[in-house]
Amino acid sequence: MDAAQHVHEEVRDVVVIGAGMAGLMAATTLSGEADVLVLESADRPGGRVETVRQGDYWINVGTQFTEGTGPLIDALEHHGVERGSLAGKSMALVLNGRLVDMSDPIALMFRTRMSFMDRLGMASVGARVLSAAPFLESRSALAKKVRAKLDRRLASYLLRGVRSEVAEAVVRSWSGQWMGCEPEETAATQLVTSIGLALTDPAKVPNFTLPVGGNQTLTDILSADLGERLRLESAVRSVERSGDGVVVNYVRAGRDLRVRAKRAVVAVPSDVALRILPELPQAYREAFDDIRYGRYVIVGFFTDEEGPQPWDKFFGVSTPQLSFQAIFNHAAAVRNGGARKPGGALACFAGGAMADRLFELPDEEIAARFAKDLLSVYPQLEGKLGEGIVRRHHRVVPFWMPGGRASLPTLRNPLGPVHLAGDYQLDMPSLADAATSGERAAKAVLASLE
Repeated sequence: MDAAQHVHEEVRDVVVIGAGMAGLMAATTLSGEADVLVLESADRPGGRVETVRQGDYWINVGTQFTEGTGPLIDALEHHGVERGSLAGKSMALVLNGRLVDMSDPIALMFRTRMSFMDRLGMASVGARVLSAAPFLESRSALAKKVRAKLDRRLASYLLRGVRSEVAEAVVRSWSGQWMGCEPEETAATQLVTSIGLALTDPAKVPNFTLPVGGNQTLTDILSADLGERLRLESAVRSVERSGDGVVVNYVRAGRDLRVRAKRAVVAVPSDVALRILPELPQAYREAFDDIRYGRYVIVGFFTDEEGPQPWDKFFGVSTPQLSFQAIFNHAAAVRNGGARKPGGALACFAGGAMADRLFELPDEEIAARFAKDLLSVYPQLEGKLGEGIVRRHHRVVPFWMPGGRASLPTLRNPLGPVHLAGDYQLDMPSLADAATSGERAAKAVLASLE
């Protein structure tokens, strides 16, 4: 008897592959209108969204912020998830042993013990960012030309002619902090936009929020709403067309299983999509091949201090000369007046090449290095740091080499009954973009089923 006859098979309207933010948003959008099944290879939903909680505080040990408007914010509001605002909080920079508020350019340039060459290098980098900043969001023809030029350049152009180790360290730190890669790995657009908005548009800071309880608060709710329609530890082997629909083969608990569905939403990273979609046309393969991913090592620390602290006013601190490149203060979202509760929560980030080197070390050594450098920034935390919570992320924020973004429109189009979703589909990859892409794919599926 043919072994294929022993494969357990079921029929659904739609199968969603991947239970990250894009997949969860697609599935919950579909769930009231279609019989949906979600397959996730990991033992937990949420993908790069993960939160560790302790008492009144939490640490996002995956994706840090929610931002902007759109389906992600709508979902938080729909489910009544309280959000702590970062309005009134700012970014700081630790350079040459001094911490300065980045909202004060004078302090940045003259209170950080920089040499003349360092100031000149920082000024050169700043001028290049500021010259592009007015065109980053405009829809004018000139703005489109400027962005197209940035798309054709490596982000390392910011350092062209700069003879300052400090300026180079800062740019590499920002690249690692925001994108998890090196300036030589990515087109300039994404990095320049990230730096430009942070430096030139402080009004955007209130759009960065932290859901109370962490980003996982929402993915927990969406997963709970799906109930038994979400299957964890279900590794998809292939998604193939079958007539007007699809057949999905996967493995769970050592068993070969199969789902036949009218439609599929594939919401997985590019390399996974290439592996499970054997019938991809060449244009789609090339587009997925163009996507690269940043990598991070994150160490979270719950703290045990009392009373107001110097870090309370900062939601983030860039640390280009330390063993990590940034400190994010999750407790800043709940420091909005009133009595300050004891304790706190800080996350230290290393990205790009720095993360690559740390991947080789044991968790205990990484946590010890980060704790030592964190205390050098805030000696007030001596004896107040909890045990380091280490996470290694080999694949987080998508980015592109020069010219690579031009292939993206291909991935916004369905492959017959197979629809794609992921934060690579929009202009600035983020958690919000992942949610938007999932909702869009679900609506396209529902329209196709009418």
